[in-house]
Amino acid sequence: MEFLKKHYEKIILSVVLLGLAVVAAYLPIKVNQEKQREDERKQQLIGAPAKPFPPVDLSTNQAVLAKVKTPIKFDISGRHNLFNPVPWVKKPNGELIKVQTGDEIGIGALQVTAITPLNLIISFDGIAGDPSQAKDPKDLKYQISVTRQTSADRPNVRAFTVNQPNNLGTLKDLIGPPENPTGVKFLPLGGNQVLTIMRDKPYTEVIGYSADILYSPAGVTRKGMRRGDAFPIPGNDLYTIVNIEKDTVVFEAKSNKKQTPKTVAELPKK
Repeated sequence: MEFLKKHYEKIILSVVLLGLAVVAAYLPIKVNQEKQREDERKQQLIGAPAKPFPPVDLSTNQAVLAKVKTPIKFDISGRHNLFNPVPWVKKPNGELIKVQTGDEIGIGALQVTAITPLNLIISFDGIAGDPSQAKDPKDLKYQISVTRQTSADRPNVRAFTVNQPNNLGTLKDLIGPPENPTGVKFLPLGGNQVLTIMRDKPYTEVIGYSADILYSPAGVTRKGMRRGDAFPIPGNDLYTIVNIEKDTVVFEAKSNKKQTPKTVAELPKK
């Protein structure tokens, strides 16, 4: 006991040092164990199959995108009157017209009611004069009429002898006996095709058109208008016909030279 009393501090220090030595020897083993367990947990996490994320609800976003792609259109030029006051125009008979589209008056209300073909007509009228007075059949003359419906002039009537040209053309040959031919072969002046013209069947060719025009707001009608004729619209402008086809008339405004085509029986918009 005496030994313990004298050396107890040393004994306690030795025990503590021994414990520390045991702990120091055990630490590497514990670290290796923890490292092994950490690797196992890591492998469990990395090797496990990934679960897909649930789909995100984008319906509200898609609805907003759809609205952006088709924006709301504000029509400020329609039939409403907020920005477009509607004028009223009085017709000659006192009736009021509500101008909503702009076509109730002016060129929009101009109407082509009919288009008529204008022809070149060449007819063979028979022997000119008294055939008994001709000493030789070659001296016989034959009457040919040329009518151009595009011109206001009267028909041109000329007496022809065979192969003697004049200002209408040349009579190239006769069909039938010279004293009573049923037709002729005729070459018009400036033409390159010999025409066959029978006494009962004149030659006709469309060389232009005329048009009948109606402006209903003023109750004005003009028939047989030709290319170059002008149609004044009261209180609006003067429109000249610059072209006429078989189904279309083209008008040109005097003020700005703007051209407007109008088809047959084209009614004003309401």
